[in-house]
Amino acid sequence: MFRQIEFQHILVAVRKPARYTNHELNSFQKVPTMKTVNFCLVFPDVYEVGFSHLGLKILYSILNNCSDAVADRAYLPWVDFAEKLQSENLPLFGIESKIALKSFDVVGFTLQSELTFTNVLYALELAQIPVFAKDRNDDEPLIIGGGPSASNPLPLADFFDAILIGDGEDAIIDIKNAIKLTKNLSRIKKLQKLSEIEGLYVPQIHDSKIDTISARKFMDFNDSKKMHNNQLIPWVQPTHDRYVTEIMRGCTRGCRFCHAGMFYRPTRERDPKLIVDKIVEEVTNFGWEEVALTSLSSSDYTCIKPIILELYSRLKENNATLSLPSLRVDSIDEDLTKLLNAMRQTGLTIAPEAGSQRLRDIINKNISEKEIMDGVQIAFQSGWKTIKLYFMIGLPFEEESDIDAIGKLIQKIVDFVGKKIKINVTISPFVPKPFTPFQWAKMEDSDALLRKANKIKSLFKNVRSVKIKYHTIENSLLETVLCRGDRKIGKLIYRAYKNGAKFDGWNEFFDFSFWRKAADECEINFVDYLSAIEPRAELFWDFIDLKISKKFLLEEWKNAANIVLSGDCRTEKCTLCGVCEKDVKPSFTEKIELPRLDLTPRNKYGKGNFYYRVFYAKKSDMQFVAHLDMLRMVIRFLRVSKLPIAYSEGFNPHPKISFGPPLSTGVQGENEYFDFALSESIAVARITTILTEKLPKIMAFKKVVSVPTKEMRAMEFYPFEKITVTPPVDLYEIFKAKTELFQNAEKWEFIRIRKGKKKTGDLKKIVKNIDWQNCKLTIMKVRVGAGIYDVINAIYEIERDSTINFEIVRDELLREI
Repeated sequence: MFRQIEFQHILVAVRKPARYTNHELNSFQKVPTMKTVNFCLVFPDVYEVGFSHLGLKILYSILNNCSDAVADRAYLPWVDFAEKLQSENLPLFGIESKIALKSFDVVGFTLQSELTFTNVLYALELAQIPVFAKDRNDDEPLIIGGGPSASNPLPLADFFDAILIGDGEDAIIDIKNAIKLTKNLSRIKKLQKLSEIEGLYVPQIHDSKIDTISARKFMDFNDSKKMHNNQLIPWVQPTHDRYVTEIMRGCTRGCRFCHAGMFYRPTRERDPKLIVDKIVEEVTNFGWEEVALTSLSSSDYTCIKPIILELYSRLKENNATLSLPSLRVDSIDEDLTKLLNAMRQTGLTIAPEAGSQRLRDIINKNISEKEIMDGVQIAFQSGWKTIKLYFMIGLPFEEESDIDAIGKLIQKIVDFVGKKIKINVTISPFVPKPFTPFQWAKMEDSDALLRKANKIKSLFKNVRSVKIKYHTIENSLLETVLCRGDRKIGKLIYRAYKNGAKFDGWNEFFDFSFWRKAADECEINFVDYLSAIEPRAELFWDFIDLKISKKFLLEEWKNAANIVLSGDCRTEKCTLCGVCEKDVKPSFTEKIELPRLDLTPRNKYGKGNFYYRVFYAKKSDMQFVAHLDMLRMVIRFLRVSKLPIAYSEGFNPHPKISFGPPLSTGVQGENEYFDFALSESIAVARITTILTEKLPKIMAFKKVVSVPTKEMRAMEFYPFEKITVTPPVDLYEIFKAKTELFQNAEKWEFIRIRKGKKKTGDLKKIVKNIDWQNCKLTIMKVRVGAGIYDVINAIYEIERDSTINFEIVRDELLREI
């Protein structure tokens, strides 16, 4: 039942094969058994995107810390790997166990965006699991979803056995326990047990016209056992390569368009000591270069300045930087600016959302133009390099003058900063989300939205310091249909997927014609879901109780129409949104007085540069880790080593590290190396002891030598390389014959393509010695001019994609032949 999938032979033929080989540091590596409840948690997007998501990692840690549970992970493979799986009839598998998803008890999907809905179907098909819940038998896993995009679960009801509404930290344990009790029972018995769990919508059991599903709210926000510890570290660089800590969940600001602000209520703040201690531990032990303090509005966190100051004082010798991805411009003051400058902040993000004060008041975005310009002035005076601006178009009650006001506000910022700061503007169409005061609003038609976006963009087409981009309009139209849909939209999703829709959030894949065709086939009119909704009408999602009262949302809708601001319930009176109950209420930390700012600069290491070379083997799955990813990880390991690494000068210092000649992906290395500099001389034996402990075993550390001269550090120091190629048995005779042909030839012209251009050369000038002995090909060649795949193609007429069953090893780099 738990047979591992053999897929390694196809890795050399796909892009970024290390996405599929695991070996992340801090992974649990637990093995599914018949006695454990086995989960595979899936993020329905490519590895780099999914790996950056904290929510999946939290559930992964919680489950794996239970003795009776196993949690593996999977991400949607890129199309090249997916097609290889399908062509060889191999099912999608868990990244750690290599076991097929269909062998787990539960496959859980994280649903962060409506534009990943077709990817869910793609993942199920790749996993060889029936797409529709009704078609699954007792032996197939339960498919459970959760996340903000599932707050209206009806469009997904045909595909999921259960959908969680709300927070997952406590709910995942309830789900695990329910499956444990029913592990050997029928599928319907399992579903009946799951239907008893608060927050879990089970489409086969619940009736949306009768039942009410109340959202789960996780209130024990300081329980360190329900965080992600220690954070996973990947060999492939993720979209956000940083240590992430969630300092606060929820937001009290009350922006009327914001689904997350309603979905994650009430606000819960994490204990500042817990935050700081954990960050320092992770940076010290795992070498993180960047730390992100995340929330919907990080600068609203009660102790934001004290924790930044504490982090600065405790991390300044680690050269770690700090980012606040959700900094509100009206929260920035002189103290916060000094702290951000000390932590090497280089840019400011401002989200006015609307250009005019009138429209900002309508959407309850309670910031003034003066506060915006004050933030711009701070960025300018601090020497920051970029300002990011976010605006929405198509908002309720928007007028043409509001669009003009966006251009005027951008121009005002341009006039103030001149050409010294880059201004990146993103324009997004408004999407009327469920459970917000604007859930009744219409979605403006695509022609009007496109005209408005182009109007703003055209104003700055000749201003080089301003870059304006806008989201694909059809993406937003589709998002509206999917988030405000009923069960009929499930048929639309399925038909669009069968027409070819997948990776809808990626511009290179998104094709709205798939969806138009699907709508025609299902007799669905998009206008029915894009039009304004009568406030008294029954909503498809009314059976879901997010704890936000419909009365409150209606009052906020009326306040928007009357341009009435609603206050921040943190600093002003309660807005009576309905979320607060006996055990569910906001939780804020106690305010800490900010001590005197002591922003003593980081101590600089000594001026010395003492160079050392580390030799290691890059074998097995490491052959699929790209050169730059190896460099990034080695920097991490050296940071953790506590050796006195020499750093470059300047605003953003980097360790002085350089790698030897890169290997092509899919080629193993027996004696690879990297060089690094220390600011003081240390005995080679001592460095060897430290690196033996700090470098992961998969890097196969070999030895350290001193590198005293600049000549030795030059890439040209090793001009030659020895490579061994072992082809499959059926090619032995071909290799023997063509090797003899090459040996006897005086000239061997070949063509290679670099950067799209064809180059012709003589391979005899590059390959100095070639020999076929004992079923192995040994090549001695010049290191540059032609790679090993070029040689194999030129002599043996075998394309790179056809070398999947070859073993290719660079045995050593040579000074001479």
